[in-house]
Amino acid sequence: MVSLLAGALVVPRSSPAQSTPRESTQRPPKPIEPPHKPAQQGFRLTVPIGFSFTQNVKYRYNTTVTMPDGSVLDYSGAERSSAGTLSLGLTATPGGTLRRLTIGFDLNFGGLEMGGDPVIPPGSVTPFSQSNLNSQVAQSMASSSWHPFVSPYIEHELGSILQNRIRLGYQYWSSAESYNGSFAADQSGSIPAKYRVRFSQASHMIRVSVHNDTWLDDTYTDQVPPKRRFGFAQQAGVLIGTDGSVVVFVGVGPAWIF
Repeated sequence: MVSLLAGALVVPRSSPAQSTPRESTQRPPKPIEPPHKPAQQGFRLTVPIGFSFTQNVKYRYNTTVTMPDGSVLDYSGAERSSAGTLSLGLTATPGGTLRRLTIGFDLNFGGLEMGGDPVIPPGSVTPFSQSNLNSQVAQSMASSSWHPFVSPYIEHELGSILQNRIRLGYQYWSSAESYNGSFAADQSGSIPAKYRVRFSQASHMIRVSVHNDTWLDDTYTDQVPPKRRFGFAQQAGVLIGTDGSVVVFVGVGPAWIF
C-alpha cells in the first residue's frame, strides 16, 4: 500500500508530457535594434548654384567732392534698398562625429539697386548742385556693376522633416563698391568738380535653410556608409540680418560623397 502511493507520487515528477508544453511556449528574444541607423559617414562636397533676393538692406555711402578751387568736402549717410544676386557656392560636410556641421561660402554677382538715390545727406547745404551730382553718379552706376563678393557661412543640422534636412547657422554678408568722375558744380555747367562715392553694406545674419538630395547611384543604401557617389542637392532658405535686412535664396547643384 505504501509502495503504491510512493510510486504514484513519483510518476508525475518524471512524466515528460507535462513539461513539454512549457518548453514549447518559450520563444527566443527578439534582437535589439539601434534607435536609428547612422547617417552617411563620408566626406560630402556640394557646389550649389542659385540666386537670392534682398529686401530692406541698409547701406552706407561716403561722398568726397573736390571743388575747382581745390577744397575737399566729405559727406556720409545711410539709406535702405533692395538687391538681387546670382551665386556660385562651395560647401563641405565632414564625416563621422562632425557630419552635422557644414562650412561653405557663396561667390555673389550683383549689387544693390540704388539708381537715383541721393549721395548727400538730406538737408545738407552744399556749394554745388546736388541734382547734377546725383544724376552723374546714377549714370556711372548704370554703366558698371558691383564687384563680386564672398559670403562665408557655417551651419548645423537640426534634424529632418518629410525627408528634408533642416539647418541653422550664421552667415556674414558684406559688399562694397566705389564710383568716381566729374560733374557740373553749377546749373550752367561751366564749373566742373570731381567726386568719389563709396558704397558699403555689411551684416551678421542668422541662416535657416532646408536641404534635399537626389542621388543617381543609390544602389546599396543599406550599407553604412551607403555607396553613394554622385547626385544633386537642392536648398532654399532665409537670412535675417542684424541691420533688419531679409534675404531669400534658392539653389541647386552637384554633390559628391567620398
